[in-house]
Amino acid sequence: MNAISVLTKIKDLQRLRQILAVLAKYGYGHMIERLGLEGSKVLGTIIPSPTAPKGTNPERIRSAFEELGPTFIKLGQILSTRPDLVPPDYVAEFSKLQDDVSPFPIEEVEDQIRLELGTEIPDAFSRFDPTPVASASLSQVHKAVLKNGRQVAVKVQRPGIKPLIESDIDLMYLLARLATKTIPELNLYSPIKIIREFERTMMKELDFTIEAANSERFRKNFKNNEEINFPAVHSDLSGKRIITMDFINGVKITDAKVLGIDQKTLARLGLRAVMEMVFRDGFFHSDPHPGNVFVMPHPLITYLDLGQVGRVSEDIKNRMLLLLLAITREDFEEVVQILYRIGIKEEDVDTGEFRSDVLDICEKHFGKQLKYIELGAFLKDIFEGAFRHKIRIPYEYALMCKALVTMESVGKTLDPEINIFEESKPYLLEIFKNRYSFENISKDLTKALAYLSTTLQEAPPQIKNILDRLEEGKFKIRVDDAGAVKRALMWEAAINRIILVVLIALLVFSSLMLLIFKSSSALAVFFAVGGFALASFLGLWVILSILRSGS
Repeated sequence: MNAISVLTKIKDLQRLRQILAVLAKYGYGHMIERLGLEGSKVLGTIIPSPTAPKGTNPERIRSAFEELGPTFIKLGQILSTRPDLVPPDYVAEFSKLQDDVSPFPIEEVEDQIRLELGTEIPDAFSRFDPTPVASASLSQVHKAVLKNGRQVAVKVQRPGIKPLIESDIDLMYLLARLATKTIPELNLYSPIKIIREFERTMMKELDFTIEAANSERFRKNFKNNEEINFPAVHSDLSGKRIITMDFINGVKITDAKVLGIDQKTLARLGLRAVMEMVFRDGFFHSDPHPGNVFVMPHPLITYLDLGQVGRVSEDIKNRMLLLLLAITREDFEEVVQILYRIGIKEEDVDTGEFRSDVLDICEKHFGKQLKYIELGAFLKDIFEGAFRHKIRIPYEYALMCKALVTMESVGKTLDPEINIFEESKPYLLEIFKNRYSFENISKDLTKALAYLSTTLQEAPPQIKNILDRLEEGKFKIRVDDAGAVKRALMWEAAINRIILVVLIALLVFSSLMLLIFKSSSALAVFFAVGGFALASFLGLWVILSILRSGS
């Protein structure tokens, strides 16, 4: 099906024409020609008279997104968190996008509350301020008072925003599919994947029940920390398009000085909170910029706007932990190895050149006083270096880095002398110690054994059939290659040795961790010595078997 026949099925042709016209206005007419849309009878003339485009490519596409409105602004904002998908200069430019818009009238607020909650404002609240305290492209926030006198913030979704975004996303999919077919060099940036992930993110943001669930999870994770707070959600006055939470009578974290709060203490507390979210819980606020972090005398820090969060697995947490520890130790060879392991290789990588680039970046950033070392600048250069070598840093790592870098920026505003590496090293070591404690190592070993047991139990029925036929003496093998059986036996022996070597390494590592972190426990020492003894025995057995076989 050609582009024009596809276009005839699109309802909002006027919107599509507007999108293409804006792109052409900012110097992307040649891209429209390559998409095959410049001569469409359905769309009419799109490309204006040629003019010399002003600004760099990233600047022009940012300006185009601003002119195209909320959906494209949100796309740019989300892409600013994705150095794994777009080049660093675009990430920097997209981060400048703002979605401040005029508020919608109180009559539409009343309609939204009536439709979502099935009640009128006077029946649910004793007081409701018709003037919003904040307004953005997706929603606005009103201050209100419950019948019991409690102050709350009511976030109301902008009427009609969901169908508008859904329509724009449909058009984005159309353009992404056409681009994939007609502009091969764009495939490096995976345009369809970008739109798919954008759609998933937006649908989550437009469902306020997800934000409510995130808030409750954060509150549970920090229930024992009296200095960190997340607003309580009033579920009886919340739904998909309305969320009612406690009102926070505070100021932005960067304005803490007006409350007389010690800024150095605040900077370190904020940094530690993000560290705990990322490395302890694996569930973190993905955009802790000053507008989302408020302070009060007590509790000290409150996090707002919890619709966008990051989630990471134990494996990703551990690798990021090891990377940051390697950086704090200035073990740059280890930094190279970890970055190479976590990166997604788009094509063959010259490992020698990649190593040289990473070492140069490390030496550039760490050969100076601690107060001048910035995680943000370091990671920017690392991502640029990886991109040059066609290595993509996975999204989860990029999101963790963004949260840490944002908090570092806030911290330096409060205390210019703060250094994220110096401040985080004791806490990272504490997390590392807990991660490789006797209890956690025991759990990992138990999981590994359980997985092995399950794998053996769930072996394909064909294996059982083969064993039954062997037992009955009915199993026959036809050999066409006289050396095939010998080679099969050699492979079997080699695989068995590899399995034993892996087991030996696991025993040595587990025993070492027990001696390092649990040396005061007699039981731990007993298990550690036993582990070393068993590893030694197995290692000797492997060596003797190799010597006996002569291979």
